[in-house]
Amino acid sequence: MPKWPMPKLSRKNAGRLAGAGVVAVAVAAVVSVTMVSGIGLSGASVREWALNLASLVVAFLLIAGVGRRQNDKR
Repeated sequence: MPKWPMPKLSRKNAGRLAGAGVVAVAVAAVVSVTMVSGIGLSGASVREWALNLASLVVAFLLIAGVGRRQNDKR
């Protein structure tokens, strides 16, 4: 199994991570309000939909990252 170095947590990376978290929370709030009040879905169905979508995104990122940095000695 290849060993990939973890990137060091610099101020720049920490800022990007914090910014991504703030954007994710804001987008989740807007989507939740839109789904519940605009479309009329229940909170439980919105949470279920969001969990399914998040699972799909994580699966895509994992699959897309599989073969990205492989040092095969063929």
